[in-house]
Amino acid sequence: MRFEWMSFLFFGISALLHILFFAIESFFFQKPNGYKLFNLDEKNHAAVKIWAFQQGFYNLFLGLGMICGLTLVILGRRESAGLLVSFCGLSMIGAGLVLFFSVSKMRRAACLQLIPPILGFFCLAFHIANR
Repeated sequence: MRFEWMSFLFFGISALLHILFFAIESFFFQKPNGYKLFNLDEKNHAAVKIWAFQQGFYNLFLGLGMICGLTLVILGRRESAGLLVSFCGLSMIGAGLVLFFSVSKMRRAACLQLIPPILGFFCLAFHIANR
């Protein structure tokens, strides 16, 4: 498989994961027993529900932005695609780094957020270098 399509695949995985994070934070976490998803107690769950709801939409917008960028790749609009995919991918990596270094119990989740876009950029760099 060519590096260009491998980067497309990893960026696509990144988008789908962020849409999944949206569902988890904005819907499943909002349910009465949603606090169990993040190992919270019931009292703290009530306090952070609205933040999780908002955070879920942030993840949705990043995922949709990445999908729009990948669609622009297919349409041959590479400059626009590069800007949108780079912004969304770097935002995903940045948020993952913040989570990784701020909450040690969430490092596994942070890696899930970090690794696909990093691999996408890595494959894209190889594609560009081999042109």
